[in-house]
Amino acid sequence: MISLDKAGMVIAIAITAIFLGIAVSMGAVQDTPTNTTPVSSVPTKTQADQFGADISEKVKSGDMEEKEAVVIEDEVSIEVTNEKETTMDKPTGPTTHSVDMPKGTSVPGCEEKNSCFSPADITINAGDKVEWMNVDTAAHTVTGGSPANGPSGVFDSSLVMASASFAFTFNDAGSYDYFCMVHPWMTGSVTVN
Repeated sequence: MISLDKAGMVIAIAITAIFLGIAVSMGAVQDTPTNTTPVSSVPTKTQADQFGADISEKVKSGDMEEKEAVVIEDEVSIEVTNEKETTMDKPTGPTTHSVDMPKGTSVPGCEEKNSCFSPADITINAGDKVEWMNVDTAAHTVTGGSPANGPSGVFDSSLVMASASFAFTFNDAGSYDYFCMVHPWMTGSVTVN
């Protein structure tokens, strides 16, 4: 790969060579000696550095034929890198995650699609908070445990009325099942890393 400065220099030399060829073909250049000051020197150590060196040498030495066309056969590849890497920053502190209690969950049927809580299963980090929002018209609970084994005692919202919410911060890693005590078909889980 070549740098942008070298690519720009090679393009400038090629353009100069083309205009010199046009000037010669139009008879604008006299046969008197001219001051030929090199535009720049192009190191020839690597293939990338060699790019355009032959054109540069012809321009410097004045060896351009009257109607010689300049053909650039090497492929120019320019890589632009952004100094600032664009990555998504990880949260610096605890995060609040939202879980909805959707409309219509007070009637059985949502358990068939595991949609009584949305999302029904969530994975978070220790110290994160989960906030359950009741968007249903009926009251619900968010109670740690399961319908088969009953409440675990880890967390319990009591009744969460329509348009109300309940939040709990999970400080310890583990898996926490929960359910609605009023509508026991409503189940979910929180996995804490």
